[in-house]
Amino acid sequence: MKTKRFYIEGMTCTACSSGIERSLKRKEFVAEIEVNLLAKTAKVTFDENQGSLEEVFAQIKKLGYTPSIQKQEQQKNSLLTPTIKVVLSIVFTLGVLYLSMFAMFFDTWVPESLLEPKVNGILQLIFTLVVMHMGRDFYFRGIGTLLHAQPNMDTLIAIGTGSAFAYSLYLLIKVLMGLEVEGFYFESVCVIIVFVLLGKMIENRSKIHATDAIKRLLAHTSKSAIKIENGQEVSIDINAIEVADIIKVLPGSHIPVDGVITQGESNIDESMLSGEVLSVFKGVGQDVYSGTINTDRTFLMRASKSSQNSTLHQIIQLIQNAQESKAPIARIADRVSAVFVPIVIGIAILAGIFWWVQKDFGFGLEIFVSVLVISCPCALGLATPMSIMIGGGRAAYGGVFFKNAKALENAQKVSVIVFDKTGTLSVGKPVVQEVILLDTSKSKEEILAFASGVELGSEHIIAQSIIQYAKDLHITPKDARDFVAKAGYGITAKVGERVIKLGNMESFRLAQPLEMAQKGIMVLVGEEKQEGDVLWGAIVLADMLKPRIKEHIATLKAMGIKTILLSGDNLSNVQAIAEAIQIDTAIANAKPKDKVEKIQSLKKDHAVVMMVGDGMNDAPALASADVSVVMGKGSDVSVQAADIVAFSNDIKSVINAIALSLATIKNIKENLFWAFCYNVVFIPLACGVAYGAGILLNPMIAALAMSLSSLSVVANAQRLRKFKFKD
Repeated sequence: MKTKRFYIEGMTCTACSSGIERSLKRKEFVAEIEVNLLAKTAKVTFDENQGSLEEVFAQIKKLGYTPSIQKQEQQKNSLLTPTIKVVLSIVFTLGVLYLSMFAMFFDTWVPESLLEPKVNGILQLIFTLVVMHMGRDFYFRGIGTLLHAQPNMDTLIAIGTGSAFAYSLYLLIKVLMGLEVEGFYFESVCVIIVFVLLGKMIENRSKIHATDAIKRLLAHTSKSAIKIENGQEVSIDINAIEVADIIKVLPGSHIPVDGVITQGESNIDESMLSGEVLSVFKGVGQDVYSGTINTDRTFLMRASKSSQNSTLHQIIQLIQNAQESKAPIARIADRVSAVFVPIVIGIAILAGIFWWVQKDFGFGLEIFVSVLVISCPCALGLATPMSIMIGGGRAAYGGVFFKNAKALENAQKVSVIVFDKTGTLSVGKPVVQEVILLDTSKSKEEILAFASGVELGSEHIIAQSIIQYAKDLHITPKDARDFVAKAGYGITAKVGERVIKLGNMESFRLAQPLEMAQKGIMVLVGEEKQEGDVLWGAIVLADMLKPRIKEHIATLKAMGIKTILLSGDNLSNVQAIAEAIQIDTAIANAKPKDKVEKIQSLKKDHAVVMMVGDGMNDAPALASADVSVVMGKGSDVSVQAADIVAFSNDIKSVINAIALSLATIKNIKENLFWAFCYNVVFIPLACGVAYGAGILLNPMIAALAMSLSSLSVVANAQRLRKFKFKD
């Protein structure tokens, strides 16, 4: 199977996108097809042994749309841009209205030569043909989709205005033959096209604004970078940067790729990642990320990723994937659109025939056109994707990135959140709290000198904490050699002729069991001897909790969500943290398999489970949860397994993700409600059910109402831009 992503131009409503999907699903070689109306994209999975992308494109072209691998940008030198089309159609429509409505009600304002029926009718015809030319795409696509049994909004406009035009042309022929007629319907054709073109132009501009998040991120990309090569500064394209290249970053410039500072220091603006406005001070050995801004000082960095694998590129991909995917709630509109247009055409025909019999053909035609024009499925089609696109984009401003629309929808359903501890609730960098003496012949300084010397042979995070603690106390590490590390137990090394050992209780051979209370993370320090090991002391470390964790857990509990701490740490540490932050349930000594089993057990009890973690060992649990969140500084495996990435590295991102999901789904439901209500109310009115009460929607009013219905959905979705993130 092969998966390809491409662009489709010409779609106007959900009937277009769902029609393309239904048409392609009939092809045996197509396994999956997903079309996004707003992004104008499609993702198709097909068997390349049975079919090709060219065949997919051919089918789409038959429906009247234009597929392409590359996005087709608007030609700047095109004579007929959307704006010019609208302007010209308005000008010539005013001409038709002047010749028809003004000539009828204000005949003194119109020269007598233009009141002559033949001249008047021919001029209306010419002006109308110009307006129809401005809206010619409606006819090309509308008739094309109708011929392939996939009618859409364009079909309704094409049939409605085409019918009014054809009847007006018939009346004009009668006038040219010297017969009298009451009037033409050219003005209806023109006004309908103007309102639809104008509505579509405003709608498309709103769609473009909905992609502001990606544009904002793209503004953080650098075109070039300064590479240090053989002691010389060379300007290169960022795509030419390779891992391990040394890059010079000037004040005020964007960091081109992910890397590590090797010389210098600076304050880095990471707001595009985390949403935090305060700059972060970074020095030698600390990570910096592509797209962030060096605010004040020049430094050198070593590239750790290429441009295409950088954090900024990954974020842009996350947003694009989320905006181009479909939420499960979108299926409502898809199912409706599959039958909506054919049913509307049927209703319009029946209503037109009824009033033709009851009154006359002209009145029946007006009813027929009104029903077709007012029944546009655009509002239904925009209801979900517009909110998803703006909601997902808004999330990016707060450092929360949804991988797909399904995650954005499901986050608001969460009833239980399972937290990992290290790197999630805690900082993930243990800090030495105290040194306990067990051998009075040794001093704390001596124990730290031996311990830091031995730990120089380890890359473990605890080892780095001990080394840093000794350095802060100005203690010189002992010279050690012959390092031997045993995973899960500890490390040994020779200092002079003595074998020094650091590790847990299981790593020591003691004549008598050591009885002492477990305090945080304990690293025992001693000497290995043939007759048995000798303990000198213990270094106690603690992993500090992140700021405001207790407050964030309380907020989640107030939202009615149960909280669980599921950690691989020992029971005393886990219980202490659980009590400190008042989490509902704490489970210790949990291996990766245990975490998965616990999540599956919760799901069996009908809970909607969110897993929040950051380590590689969290990946299986993240994958098994209904919704998963990974801290952005977590392992690559965890980031791939999760549904939501929180680059702020803060639990408040979990609260924001759930709150934004609630706001987005509420917005979608409002859009769907008003879109359905609009059709339920206005289609019967267009059919003439209230004609006896003096209420009737003529085709021009119907066209205006149809455009306003779509714009109301667009406007409602825009309210998500005002979503407030938790501080």
